[in-house]
Amino acid sequence: MHNFVDVAPLLASAGYHVIVPYLRGYGTTKFLSADPMRNGQQSAVALDIIALMDALKVQKATVAGFDWGARTADIMAVLWPERCKAIISVSGI
Repeated sequence: MHNFVDVAPLLASAGYHVIVPYLRGYGTTKFLSADPMRNGQQSAVALDIIALMDALKVQKATVAGFDWGARTADIMAVLWPERCKAIISVSGI
């Protein structure tokens, strides 16, 4: 579930470059190679976003997440602080 559906257009209209990826296993995600780890470990999910940033040539970003996305943002900030300008982490847990 994407919970930034209403927020993303507002941020984009304010001039921000907004990317709203699906977490692995959701939406239209698929593995392009047989090599990647296929599990839901939070560090693996965070690494997916780092790989996406690398592919898009995004060196540093403000990362926002809700629920599992919040955990992903938190882990990115801990393991790759140099890639995070800021994090927005919203979770009921």
